Amino acid sequence: MGAPQRFETQLFARDLDPARPKLLETPWGTMALYLIEGEVLCAAAFCPHLEGPLFEGTLSGATITCPWHQWRYDLRSGQRIALLGVPLPGDKLARCRVERDARGAIVLCAPEAT
Repeated sequence: MGAPQRFETQLFARDLDPARPKLLETPWGTMALYLIEGEVLCAAAFCPHLEGPLFEGTLSGATITCPWHQWRYDLRSGQRIALLGVPLPGDKLARCRVERDARGAIVLCAPEAT
């Protein structure tokens, strides 16, 4: 039997700090929740490039920069981006669609294929 398609976090947006991602162990590995301008986003906590601690990176809007080699990713699309904001091929960041249950708690859907 494979990994579940949904993961109920029991967290609410009010539990998140906009200045710091919240790490979660999920059936799909360690993910990070980000609160950006009221929107909850979920992405892999570690960089696809050499597994750097992406969750410790610099956040600018919905762009996260890995502290190891400065690779940048758009948290909404998972796309790696160049210094001038140009999308780059390959090494897409795994992300989960975020939904809410009847109480408003955050529910993650299985990561999108990269």
